[in-house]
Amino acid sequence: MSRLPFPDPVTVVEALRARIAPTELAALEQRALDATHGRIRCFGRWDADYGDPIDWHVNPVNGQRWSSEAPWSGVLSDEPRVGDVKLTWEIARFPHAFEMARAASFNATCAPALASALLSQFESFTRSNPYGLGVHWASGQETAIRMLAWTFAHDVLLSRGTERERAGRVVADALAVGAQHIVHHLDYARIAVFNNHLLYEALGLYLAGVLLGDEDWRRVGREILIAEADRQFYADGAYIQQSHNYHRVALQSLMCACLFAKAGGESVHDSWLRAMDRSLEFLLQHQNPVDGRLPNYGGNDGAHPLLLSTCDYSDFRPALQAVSVLVRGKRVYDPGPWDESAAWLFGAKVLDVPLERPKLHSVSFAQTGFHVLRSADEQSFAAFRCGTLRDRFSQIDMLHLDVWWRGLNVLVDPGSYLYNGPPAWHDHFLQTASHNTVVVDGHDQMLHFRRFKTLYRTKARVFRFEDNPTFTYVAGEHEGFTRHSGGVVHRRSVLFLKDELWVVVDHLRGRGTHHARLHWLAGESDATTSTEGRLRLDTPRGTFSLAVFNDRGTSLTNTVVSGGEDPPRGWVSRYYGERVATASLVVEQEGPLPVTFVTVMGTGLPTLRREKEQLVVSEGDRVVRLRVQDGLISLLEHP
Repeated sequence: MSRLPFPDPVTVVEALRARIAPTELAALEQRALDATHGRIRCFGRWDADYGDPIDWHVNPVNGQRWSSEAPWSGVLSDEPRVGDVKLTWEIARFPHAFEMARAASFNATCAPALASALLSQFESFTRSNPYGLGVHWASGQETAIRMLAWTFAHDVLLSRGTERERAGRVVADALAVGAQHIVHHLDYARIAVFNNHLLYEALGLYLAGVLLGDEDWRRVGREILIAEADRQFYADGAYIQQSHNYHRVALQSLMCACLFAKAGGESVHDSWLRAMDRSLEFLLQHQNPVDGRLPNYGGNDGAHPLLLSTCDYSDFRPALQAVSVLVRGKRVYDPGPWDESAAWLFGAKVLDVPLERPKLHSVSFAQTGFHVLRSADEQSFAAFRCGTLRDRFSQIDMLHLDVWWRGLNVLVDPGSYLYNGPPAWHDHFLQTASHNTVVVDGHDQMLHFRRFKTLYRTKARVFRFEDNPTFTYVAGEHEGFTRHSGGVVHRRSVLFLKDELWVVVDHLRGRGTHHARLHWLAGESDATTSTEGRLRLDTPRGTFSLAVFNDRGTSLTNTVVSGGEDPPRGWVSRYYGERVATASLVVEQEGPLPVTFVTVMGTGLPTLRREKEQLVVSEGDRVVRLRVQDGLISLLEHP
């Protein structure tokens, strides 16, 4: 364990203290103290009580327990009784180990108590989870994440205390057993779940190989990380999981790979740096500059393997600042609490590198189907999903549109809520009907075959993306419904009239008579009303609203539901295990194709009317004239 990689905590704390609010440091310390009694912050959001002493096998939500004696390969069959296994896995990831080590560094007076409690928890976990028994051996990725947390806590806290030798033996033994388990079952991740699971299992082998001197583990882990950096991170910067949160998780694995390469005297591989560099550009362009959030796209299970910041879980600035200083030698944000991750990973000196703020602009990541429409005011933008799916798992959300207005996520992706909870809720958050897009005849765009598998991957294409000083326009379509009767194709055009007016045209073509359902989900749940056929959000930053018309300019009847239970409708989950009621607007039409919906949204109460062959959009004194044909927008006149 002579190659521990993390920087000296004293210098890190000296550099960071002025950048983090005292109230945030006090909250960090309180969470660390709570964790000594088994109360931990789960998924970066809510607190759960696992008992004192900790019951490592309990579901803290319902009190049910997993068997501690069942072989790992069959223990998950008890899920119907116990519930979502991630609620039990969360404490075994030891997110509190990061918080306890950091809190002790910022306040040395509490370090002895935190070190003693954490070491006792390590030993308790080892006794309660004999090798191969129980849920905590059921995932190689969970094992690797735990190995990473123990390594950080040992380096920053335990190795500097009076029980350093005892702690070193406990951690070294855990790394050895964890790596042995991973290497024996690595083929499952290689063949079946070749995504972030494989990255973290490889990282676990690389970590243990470097720190314990096992050349086979080291070689295998490094080779996989090199190969997967090129395969999992697409050429345009998107990530294989089609999820912004999993993208961050994957980037954290590559940053750690660089850290352990340095500790082991090896070079940082170019494939890691290239993957992080193109990812940085991709994620920055999707980011809300006000609070660091991104659209709630794809699977979002609360994963945050490197808990090295006091910033909110949804704030991507800590991760992106760290990536930028590593691969570009520049900061992308002004000094702030988001600097903490970079300092803990690469040392206090990286906080002094030059600042180069990114220029946010409209951009089409056409290879994987992510498109961003930006105004001069970076706080108002839209994110559009349209591109053929290339890999196995994604939410069923093609042509979904997120809208951000004055820094508020006013139209939102619903999120994930629970992966292993009641099927009705898992299905709801995954399916097409909960996203901001169109459903035909009640069908999903893909077939949800089982929990983490979909069939008939959606084929989609963008055939126009245009950015001008006064507007941005994108048009595309998908074929997810063509396998059903009528061969229906859904086309969507999005016109963003800068800075705060959007026109969205949805057009269905095919054969026969069909039922069409257009859905919009509000993101500001505490400020939503529905009046006069429109969805209206009265926020501290003004009024934002939307209304839906047909292509003749006639307002269409809608229904608005918030927090519906049976069936589920009107929910958003920004954090794993948490769902919040919000307004869901639905417009439905039954009839022969083609069918066209025109949604007008923006500041105040924008309206739409038809004049001869033109559609006229009015927003206060602003008048825009356009023509809609076959779902495509021709802009005729705008101020």
